[in-house]
Parts: sequence; structure tokens; C-alpha cells
Amino acid sequence: MKRLIDLELAAMASSTTSTSIITSISTHDIETFCKNVFVLDVFHTRSWYEEMTESSCPDDIQEDLVMATFDPYEIAEHTPLLWYLGVRGCQLFYENYERYPGLLEEEYEEDIVKVHNCIRQIVQRYNLMDNELLKQTMLKDDDDDDGQKKYAKELVRYGNAEIHSIASIVGGVASQEAVKLITGQYVPLNNTYVFNGIASTGGVYKF
Repeated sequence: MKRLIDLELAAMASSTTSTSIITSISTHDIETFCKNVFVLDVFHTRSWYEEMTESSCPDDIQEDLVMATFDPYEIAEHTPLLWYLGVRGCQLFYENYERYPGLLEEEYEEDIVKVHNCIRQIVQRYNLMDNELLKQTMLKDDDDDDGQKKYAKELVRYGNAEIHSIASIVGGVASQEAVKLITGQYVPLNNTYVFNGIASTGGVYKF
């Protein structure tokens, strides 16, 4: 490895166009780079604004989400991706009605229907309406009491509450990622981390 580094340095130093660059990079830095080159990765992410405002989902992201549905949690309904789409449905509900679902007792049942419709709109935005996992879980709206609008019911029941134990876990994950970025060590999570507190499982997805 040391000999390879020396050969590369010599080759780069002989180039007049790269001399100024080489003088500003130490041999130690180049050696460290060569040792870790096989675990380097580049992440390309969309901004929060792009994710929230774009009317359609880019093809590459849609393909990644479809692939994620092929590997659901052992209990399919607890797959974190599904609950993220549900939370996005609640955000859309807030945009439409200027309040979160479940806060008004007299409108509880109506909120369930409205949230379910908002979830369907979010799923459609991601081009996942025909996805088998979603059709068998969160898009299910038949007459089966166990399956009818199950996600919408749970999200309305939750009523925008903030649970201290869940906040503690998610805060711990966020602080760990912050340390990675500040120190420049270890690979950060690529895009969005979703934690399902019901089943204590998490997932990382690109949106």
C-alpha cells in the first residue's frame, strides 16, 4: 500500500497542473484516503421543500420505495414506511383544515374518513396506489372491522400527541447523526429515518 501511494504521489507531482493541489494535501491525508476508499459513499438527497411541494415523485425515488415494500417488517402492518405515509396524510389534513385530526371529539369519526382520503392522496403522489403491500394494509377500506381504515383510525386516536419515550429514542438517533456530521466519521443515515414506536422498529427511506 505504501509503495502504491508513493507511486501515485510521484505521478501526480510530475503533472504541472496538479502541483498546486498536491502541495496542499499531506501524505498522511492521502494515505488515509487510500485506506478508506472502499467504504466511501456519496449521498444525493432532496430538500425538505422539494419533498413537500413537488406534485409527483421522481422515478428513482419511486423505484426505491417499491423495492422497500418487497422487504416489509415481519408483521407487514408495522413496516415503518407505511406509518410515514400515514403521518404525511396527517400533514395534508392539517394543510386542508388548519388543525390536526383527532383534536375535536365531535368530529372524531369524520376525521377518520378525511385522514384516510388524505393518505390515499399521498400514496398517489408517490405512485404507489397499485403496490400490493399498501393495498393489503393501509389502502384497505372494505367492511372488515379489523382492516377498515386501520391506519387512519390509529392516527386520529393519537391526536398529534408527543410521547416522551418516543421523543427520547428519536432524539438519540438524531444526536448520533449530528455527531457523525460534526466529526466527519462513520457513514450517516441516507435520507429519512422512520421509527415505529408501536413495534419498536425503524427504517431508512429516500423521499
